[in-house]
Amino acid sequence: MSRSVAPIASVTRRDAVLTELRDAILTGRLAPGDRLREVQLAKDLGVSRPTLREAIYQLIHEGLLVQEDFKGVAVATLDRSTIQDIAVVRYALESIAAKTIASEGHEEAREALRRAWTTYEKAARGGDPSEENDAHLRLHETIWMESGNTMLARIWPIVSAPVHVALSTDMASHSGDIDRNLRMHRELLDAILSNDPSRIETTVREHIENSAELLMATLPDADGDPRASGSS
Repeated sequence: MSRSVAPIASVTRRDAVLTELRDAILTGRLAPGDRLREVQLAKDLGVSRPTLREAIYQLIHEGLLVQEDFKGVAVATLDRSTIQDIAVVRYALESIAAKTIASEGHEEAREALRRAWTTYEKAARGGDPSEENDAHLRLHETIWMESGNTMLARIWPIVSAPVHVALSTDMASHSGDIDRNLRMHRELLDAILSNDPSRIETTVREHIENSAELLMATLPDADGDPRASGSS
């Protein structure tokens, strides 16, 4: 059985362990529901167990791992209720951020969005799932941060972990559909840059609802089989 993580060159670097574990989760090498076997994982990474635990605690705080009573630590999973909750929060807050950029944002904010889009487009066509996932999240983060709303900036770290899980799971399920991913995000960018509040509201809602529906379509049904994916 192949390793799900790669050895760390410097065994004393907590951040390197954290980066490797986070990347393994977000690219699916450590899948939702997988339990972390501390002894083997520390051996695979080439680090001490205390160093590994520090990284694990951080990922629990981020929401990428969960501590389960009497069962240990596992990779966080998504269910329909969680996906719907994430969609509700994203729609409410991302709409505010997008409309604020349109109505109050300076050209610097719009240029930051264009740069984030360019980075995402390049990553999506580059074939590296880790880079694509990171650029995907950074694009959405840019919308929040460039709004200039200090409360949104404070809230983002709290919601970014489940959003990151949702985005990465969605991306893994539709990794071959590059045109679909790019089209959805280009429409979102164009709506924000249009300065049309009604168009922004509609596009953000459709973007997030479509992503949630496609994501839920990948979940197992009662018989354990994934549902057929929808189309956008």
